[in-house]
Amino acid sequence: MAVVALLASGALPAHAADRDANSSKAADGVANAQTQTPQDQTITPAQADAASDIVVTGIRASLQSAQARKRNADAIVDSIVADDIGKLPDNNTTEALQRISGIQVSRDRGEGGSVAIRGLSQVLTTLDGREIFTAGGGRGYNLQDFPAEQLAGVDVYKTPTADLIEGGIGGVIDLRTRRPLDMDGFVVSGSLRGRYQDLVDKVSPLGSLLISDKWNTGAGEMGLLVSGSYQERAFRSDIEAVGAPSERNDLITGRTIVTPNGDYEPLIDGKRRRIGLGATFQWKPTPELEFYAQAGYQEFRSIQQQRGLNNPSNGLSVVPGSVETFDGTDDFMRGTFQNLSASTFGVTRDTYDKNQQYSAGFDWDRGAARLTGDFTYQHSTNDLYYTEQDLKVTIPLATLDLSGKTPTMSFDGIDLTDINNYTLGYTVRSENHYTGNSYAGRLDGEFEIDSPFLSGFKTGARIQKMDTAFTPIRFFYQPSTTTSAAGYSSLFETMPFDDFFQSNPAFPQGYFTAITSSLRNDFDGVRNALGVSAAPAVDPASVYDMSETTVAGYAEMLFKVDSGLRFDSNVGVRFIKTSLNIDGNQRSTVGGVTTITPQTYNNDYVSVLPSANVRFHLTDELQLRLAASQTLTRPNFSQLSPAFTLVPAQGQGSGGNPNLEPLRADQLDASLEYYFSPTGSLYLAGFYRKVKGFIFTSSNRQVINGIDYVISQPTNGDDGKIKGVEVGGQTFFDFLPAPFDGFGVQANYTYIDSSTPSAIANYTTPLPNLSKSSFNISGLYEKYGLSIRVAYNYRSKYLSGLYGLPLAAGGSQNIPIYRKGYGWLDASINYDVTPNVTLTLEGSNLLRTREFTYFDQTTRPNNISIDDRQVMAGVRFTF
Repeated sequence: MAVVALLASGALPAHAADRDANSSKAADGVANAQTQTPQDQTITPAQADAASDIVVTGIRASLQSAQARKRNADAIVDSIVADDIGKLPDNNTTEALQRISGIQVSRDRGEGGSVAIRGLSQVLTTLDGREIFTAGGGRGYNLQDFPAEQLAGVDVYKTPTADLIEGGIGGVIDLRTRRPLDMDGFVVSGSLRGRYQDLVDKVSPLGSLLISDKWNTGAGEMGLLVSGSYQERAFRSDIEAVGAPSERNDLITGRTIVTPNGDYEPLIDGKRRRIGLGATFQWKPTPELEFYAQAGYQEFRSIQQQRGLNNPSNGLSVVPGSVETFDGTDDFMRGTFQNLSASTFGVTRDTYDKNQQYSAGFDWDRGAARLTGDFTYQHSTNDLYYTEQDLKVTIPLATLDLSGKTPTMSFDGIDLTDINNYTLGYTVRSENHYTGNSYAGRLDGEFEIDSPFLSGFKTGARIQKMDTAFTPIRFFYQPSTTTSAAGYSSLFETMPFDDFFQSNPAFPQGYFTAITSSLRNDFDGVRNALGVSAAPAVDPASVYDMSETTVAGYAEMLFKVDSGLRFDSNVGVRFIKTSLNIDGNQRSTVGGVTTITPQTYNNDYVSVLPSANVRFHLTDELQLRLAASQTLTRPNFSQLSPAFTLVPAQGQGSGGNPNLEPLRADQLDASLEYYFSPTGSLYLAGFYRKVKGFIFTSSNRQVINGIDYVISQPTNGDDGKIKGVEVGGQTFFDFLPAPFDGFGVQANYTYIDSSTPSAIANYTTPLPNLSKSSFNISGLYEKYGLSIRVAYNYRSKYLSGLYGLPLAAGGSQNIPIYRKGYGWLDASINYDVTPNVTLTLEGSNLLRTREFTYFDQTTRPNNISIDDRQVMAGVRFTF
């Protein structure tokens, strides 16, 4: 219906599209928008009169601006602007990006997590055109760290230009912040909201404030903008994870039954906090010359507890006659195991991200010539603290039942409320500490050329030095298996939740778990209570320190023809030299003696990345884009770590691979775009990617110090291929009589087919975590100060991994693990009390989506999880 409505709107007389998209070049690597428009694309007086009857505000204004940015860009780009983000319950950047065709997001405790563009997760993130990162084992920026309130908009570059920073074979996501000289004098804008999460049953605050002003002085025009945002979010996830299956021929006589290994029942709750601070100063001593300075800070904190049961059943005998299978299969459905050794666990998992960016530069624009320069320093830290303490308890009878909507494990013959029935399990502490720094400078020039064919020339250079360090701290204590927990009762409490999976009565209740506040705040006290003198210590074998220097230069020619078949294009090439230095260690154990050996690696390589983008203006409203390019993504730092753990007695080892090569991709793209009104458009896009050197974990034989090992480590594999199409559009139904002319719709659909190498020789799979089909549809209404948006996002099933199913006859069979397709429903209602004050009501996960994974067949379930519904209410203001 949405596509039919869009086509119906397109059949009406077209309005001229907005020609005034922001054409300013971001400071460090974002391609210019095409500011030139074909000479005959002018707005007629009749069109201008018609357009003046419509007050363009709110959702309509944001869609118009985003559409103009897409239309006028010099590459294939999709955009979201700030008013659009503010109109949805999208409180981190990932949540906003899921509305764009070709983008799929993963979910992390009920909110948007990682991002993939056209199936590829190797995405480069920039902030106002400058590359940014979050310290950690990877290279990317944790988009959850950035509060959406601080953004002026987001641009997603699906094809590169030569002046775009290299590093993302999937694409580039540019986060755009506001600048004071673009504001209307003195502005104060902010919001205050409360968010209710129903599973955890808590209300959390959210607030933001922006203050901006500009002045004309004797030294020129100056502007200063400061902004801040604060978000809290309480959360809860209930997860029922059925164990990995294996074949058993001892459960039902004469049959081989695919039987799961019990289940795992974590209830996860916690609180997340985001802080964002930003400041920008601009000074224009003359109309042609601008200096600026910018600073940003983002902090993300996730404090998480995890409590539950772990009930492995492999190899256990069953009550005779208790095992049943799903109809027509040999897949286990229900059965009772005897003398199951269960564990209860209490876990704290706390993450702290802190990111700082400081930049300064200039922009000298003389019309026919433009010179820009920028220097940026970044500092980032990422710290993870994981602590777990377990109890062991023997269950006489444990019934695993997979027949219902939610699998369950129920117990008989044991009093879980009696601490005397438990023995101590292990206690573990793991800390991961990452730091990262980056220094980057660039200089760019752009020159107009007066020619009927060649319109301009761009050139520039960029140098960046990035370093990262990793320090792990470890602790492990395993008491005697017969140590009663009764003497350590001060460390444990009754499970504080009694409503797991909405109070499903089949799940055990009242069992003991570790007191998580003690694990987090008094771990030394826990150790002392256990009588353990050993303290957490640095694991020297896993420490590494890496530095990488890249020197890049580019040249790009701009072409434009206004007669005959009108077109404009850019053709360029980017040259990059990468120099990598890695310092780390390797561990080996011989005769019970462990040796740590320092390792140093150096790797230099040169990359040449051509690109071409051409746009044909078939009519005033219809344009065709074609693009061809080569891109690269460098391996993650954790994959490059030289750390090896070697076990000579077993001939086994694992570690990183400092000799990994970058992933490289050949890309072809096409996009047909029809713009029939300032807020109305249709598009059809196709793309093809051939990716060389996909990285996966493999095992190979190596002789180290005369010993033959089987080493598991990441390695570059064979080529992979990705191809697909995107179709979508948007419109408001202006042709309808009032009040129905306030209705509108946005819709898009993406289909992606992929084939990539896997860790199994000669075995190809689709890209993991990539749905073949995904779509978005949003119903809109905006009139009389009221704006409503209902947005639904759906992605089809996808491969999440491979599993080697153990066979009863020996050996294993590789089977896929799928995540079932699911949808996500969000909505928002806003009402303008005055032109300056808006009341807001927003909801997320309104359907309480249930995520479900399974081993090859739905009768072999794996994970089932549910997250909070969220409702937000508050006020926004601008003065």
